[in-house]
Amino acid sequence: MPKQDPVPLPYGSLQYYQVHYVLKSGSKENGSFLAKCEPVTKGHFGGKRVVGVKWTGADDKFAGVLQADDKLTEMLKEVMLRECEIRIDPLDEHIRIYGKWVHEDAFAFNQTMLEIADRIAGHIKIRLRALGDLP
Repeated sequence: MPKQDPVPLPYGSLQYYQVHYVLKSGSKENGSFLAKCEPVTKGHFGGKRVVGVKWTGADDKFAGVLQADDKLTEMLKEVMLRECEIRIDPLDEHIRIYGKWVHEDAFAFNQTMLEIADRIAGHIKIRLRALGDLP
Protein backbone atom coordinates (compact mmCIF):
# COMPACT_ATOMS: atom_id res chain seq x y z
CA MET A 1 0.00 0.00 0.00
CA PRO A 2 1.46 3.46 -0.94
CA LYS A 3 2.25 5.95 1.79
CA GLN A 4 -0.18 8.88 1.95
CA ASP A 5 1.14 12.41 2.42
CA PRO A 6 0.00 13.77 5.83
CA VAL A 7 -0.11 17.35 4.45
CA PRO A 8 -1.59 17.11 0.94
CA LEU A 9 -1.45 20.04 -1.46
CA PRO A 10 -4.76 21.85 -1.95
CA TYR A 11 -6.48 21.34 -5.26
CA GLY A 12 -8.67 23.84 -7.03
CA SER A 13 -8.91 27.56 -6.54
CA LEU A 14 -8.01 29.30 -3.34
CA GLN A 15 -10.48 31.47 -1.49
CA TYR A 16 -8.34 34.62 -1.75
CA TYR A 17 -8.71 37.35 -4.34
CA GLN A 18 -6.78 40.40 -5.42
CA VAL A 19 -8.24 43.27 -7.44
CA HIS A 20 -5.95 44.53 -10.22
CA TYR A 21 -6.44 47.80 -12.06
CA VAL A 22 -4.71 47.50 -15.42
CA LEU A 23 -3.44 50.38 -17.55
CA LYS A 24 -2.42 49.57 -21.13
CA SER A 25 0.72 51.52 -21.98
CA GLY A 26 2.74 49.87 -24.75
CA SER A 27 5.77 51.91 -23.67
CA LYS A 28 9.40 50.85 -23.52
CA GLU A 29 9.75 52.93 -20.33
CA ASN A 30 7.40 50.79 -18.19
CA GLY A 31 10.21 49.84 -15.81
CA SER A 32 10.35 53.38 -14.44
CA PHE A 33 6.83 53.00 -13.01
CA LEU A 34 7.68 50.28 -10.48
CA ALA A 35 6.57 51.67 -7.10
CA LYS A 36 5.18 50.69 -3.72
CA CYS A 37 3.21 52.69 -1.17
CA GLU A 38 3.41 51.81 2.52
CA PRO A 39 1.56 53.47 5.38
CA VAL A 40 3.26 55.52 8.08
CA THR A 41 1.31 54.62 11.22
CA LYS A 42 1.03 55.83 14.78
CA GLY A 43 -0.34 53.91 17.75
CA HIS A 44 -0.99 50.23 18.34
CA PHE A 45 -3.83 47.75 17.93
CA GLY A 46 -7.26 49.45 18.05
CA GLY A 47 -5.75 52.93 18.30
CA LYS A 48 -3.57 52.50 15.23
CA ARG A 49 -4.01 55.19 12.59
CA VAL A 50 -2.34 56.22 9.36
CA VAL A 51 -0.58 59.59 9.61
CA GLY A 52 1.10 59.51 6.20
CA VAL A 53 2.25 57.37 3.31
CA LYS A 54 5.68 56.66 1.86
CA TRP A 55 6.24 55.93 -1.83
CA THR A 56 9.36 54.04 -2.88
CA GLY A 57 10.24 52.91 -6.35
CA ALA A 58 12.69 52.26 -9.14
CA ASP A 59 12.48 55.87 -10.33
CA ASP A 60 12.69 58.47 -7.56
CA LYS A 61 11.08 61.10 -9.82
CA PHE A 62 7.88 59.09 -10.27
CA ALA A 63 7.74 58.17 -6.57
CA GLY A 64 8.28 61.86 -5.79
CA VAL A 65 5.38 62.88 -8.05
CA LEU A 66 3.08 60.45 -6.25
CA GLN A 67 4.39 61.57 -2.85
CA ALA A 68 3.77 65.24 -3.72
CA ASP A 69 0.10 64.65 -4.65
CA ASP A 70 -1.71 65.77 -1.47
CA LYS A 71 -5.16 64.63 -2.63
CA LEU A 72 -3.79 61.14 -3.37
CA THR A 73 -2.14 61.05 0.06
CA GLU A 74 -5.42 61.95 1.79
CA MET A 75 -7.27 59.26 -0.18
CA LEU A 76 -4.58 56.70 0.70
CA LYS A 77 -4.81 57.50 4.42
CA GLU A 78 -8.44 56.32 4.32
CA VAL A 79 -7.70 52.86 2.89
CA MET A 80 -4.16 51.99 3.96
CA LEU A 81 -5.10 50.23 7.21
CA ARG A 82 -7.29 47.88 5.18
CA GLU A 83 -5.01 47.58 2.10
CA CYS A 84 -1.63 47.59 3.95
CA GLU A 85 0.25 48.48 0.77
CA ILE A 86 -0.40 49.44 -2.82
CA ARG A 87 1.89 48.38 -5.62
CA ILE A 88 2.44 49.60 -9.16
CA ASP A 89 3.86 46.76 -11.20
CA PRO A 90 4.88 47.33 -14.83
CA LEU A 91 4.78 44.43 -17.28
CA ASP A 92 5.44 44.22 -21.03
CA GLU A 93 2.41 45.99 -22.48
CA HIS A 94 0.57 47.18 -19.38
CA ILE A 95 0.93 48.44 -15.82
CA ARG A 96 -0.92 46.87 -12.88
CA ILE A 97 -2.06 48.75 -9.77
CA TYR A 98 -3.12 46.49 -6.91
CA GLY A 99 -3.41 46.02 -3.14
CA LYS A 100 -3.23 42.98 -0.91
CA TRP A 101 -4.91 39.58 -1.14
CA VAL A 102 -8.37 39.46 0.47
CA HIS A 103 -10.28 36.45 1.75
CA GLU A 104 -13.51 35.74 -0.13
CA ASP A 105 -15.64 36.50 2.95
CA ALA A 106 -14.30 40.08 3.08
CA PHE A 107 -14.06 40.63 -0.68
CA ALA A 108 -15.98 43.70 -1.81
CA PHE A 109 -15.65 46.50 -4.35
CA ASN A 110 -14.00 49.58 -2.88
CA GLN A 111 -14.91 52.85 -4.63
CA THR A 112 -12.08 54.76 -2.92
CA MET A 113 -9.50 52.25 -4.14
CA LEU A 114 -10.85 52.68 -7.69
CA GLU A 115 -10.44 56.46 -7.40
CA ILE A 116 -6.89 55.99 -6.07
CA ALA A 117 -5.98 53.68 -8.97
CA ASP A 118 -7.53 56.17 -11.41
CA ARG A 119 -5.49 59.04 -9.96
CA ILE A 120 -2.27 56.98 -10.12
CA ALA A 121 -3.10 56.03 -13.73
CA GLY A 122 -3.53 59.74 -14.49
CA HIS A 123 0.01 60.41 -13.24
CA ILE A 124 1.32 57.54 -15.36
CA LYS A 125 -0.45 58.86 -18.48
CA ILE A 126 0.95 62.37 -17.93
CA ARG A 127 4.46 60.93 -17.66
CA LEU A 128 4.00 58.74 -20.77
CA ARG A 129 2.77 61.76 -22.76
CA ALA A 130 5.85 63.70 -21.63
CA LEU A 131 8.05 60.84 -22.87
CA GLY A 132 6.18 60.81 -26.19
CA ASP A 133 4.93 57.22 -25.77
CA LEU A 134 1.24 58.09 -25.52
CA PRO A 135 -0.79 60.28 -27.90
